[in-house]
Amino acid sequence: MNEGEFRLIRDYDSRLLAKEQVAPDIWHLTFACPEIAENARPGNFVLLKTASGSAPLLRRPLGILDADPEKGTIETLFRVVGQGTALLAQAAPETSLSVRGPVGGQFGPFRHEKVWAVAGTLGIAPLLFLRRRLNAFDRLFLGVGNALWRSFADWVRARAPEMVLYSDDGSIGRKGFSIAGLEGQDLSGVSLACCGPNPMMKALYEQYGSQCDDIQVSLERRMGCGMGGCFGCVVDTTTGRRRVCIDGPVFQAREVKWDELHP
Repeated sequence: MNEGEFRLIRDYDSRLLAKEQVAPDIWHLTFACPEIAENARPGNFVLLKTASGSAPLLRRPLGILDADPEKGTIETLFRVVGQGTALLAQAAPETSLSVRGPVGGQFGPFRHEKVWAVAGTLGIAPLLFLRRRLNAFDRLFLGVGNALWRSFADWVRARAPEMVLYSDDGSIGRKGFSIAGLEGQDLSGVSLACCGPNPMMKALYEQYGSQCDDIQVSLERRMGCGMGGCFGCVVDTTTGRRRVCIDGPVFQAREVKWDELHP
């Protein structure tokens, strides 16, 4: 992120416009926040304050699923995993929330005209934002655990009909991880955009890094301030220790020291 982009990061008062339950513990939220909608790019995220009081203290980082400058709206997708996300799931439309953003760098520019996407579960969120900017992916592979993710997979397919689905146990879609979609493919003229669990992206790079010269990954890390001050989201790269929040979250896969990156 360059200095000009950093100056765009602010805290804004936003209003929850709509909420949609995608799956039993997965929610899609739409906020009114014209300032972030105007400046957001695929790969950016926001930090949401989930309550008006002091607890929970830390904001929750959520990838931007979409941003519409004309409507002044941003969309996010999250899974309930703790107190903060539970509070978000309970928020009623018209609730006012503090949103910090847009934070982080973006996908691209890509080295090749063909752009394929590989996602693991909720890693699809920033990739759907990227898809809208590109109009569509040449190929999109999504991996989920099992048939409990069916409604989530159907929701994604409605937004990205080209999606090819994989599940760990083969109960829906094809059996295997999402990176199985790359097996046997000619990747020499392809750029890959990837987001999901870090072990998935590590496996992708180890198997296909020698075949593809442009693999852009969006890393997942716990965050404190989200603005580079606390150094709580540092990862080791070939160019030194980097902060995922403002140096990333998008990196070239070859930059990441995957053996030193914990899940």
